[in-house]
Amino acid sequence: FATTEVEKVPATILSRCQRFDLKRVPTELLADHFRKVTDAEGASAEAEALALIARAAEGSVRDGLSILDQAIAQAGAGAVSAEAVRDMLGLADRGRIAALLGAILAADAKDALAAVDSAHGAGVDPQALIAGLRDMIHLTVRAKLAGSIDPALPEADRQAIRQWATDLSFPALHRLWQLLLKGHAETGQ
Repeated sequence: FATTEVEKVPATILSRCQRFDLKRVPTELLADHFRKVTDAEGASAEAEALALIARAAEGSVRDGLSILDQAIAQAGAGAVSAEAVRDMLGLADRGRIAALLGAILAADAKDALAAVDSAHGAGVDPQALIAGLRDMIHLTVRAKLAGSIDPALPEADRQAIRQWATDLSFPALHRLWQLLLKGHAETGQ
């Protein structure tokens, strides 16, 4: 049998079982696997679309293949585009996220509210918007600590992240992270 709550299985049963703890598959490996699947299926997909699907799968090959299958079905004879995957998953466009975060960091309430309103009008889920902001802050912290930025990101995003990593202190990034975690929890209710 399989469980995600192995601590609830009695020790007498565990002692008679072989145990395999499965780990999440890294996003890069998933995206590469999905590229091979699309090639084998005779379909085509943008690299960014496959990266979005891999992130949405959260380390699960099965979940990612389900999302990929749905994206290929929606694309029909065309290529699976990043925009179509964003729409399908209710994700916010990274450019939109970067613009919103830029407005927040510049303390420009008018532009920030306009960006949120635009995302809402485009049907972006509020939790996806906050998750996108969290992702950008996470990438900024990684850039500040490691000095490297994911080369798969668009150049405009890499420049913005590089700038934020230079301009923002660790306490400011920590406060932003905490606010976004609280906002994510509140939008889920």
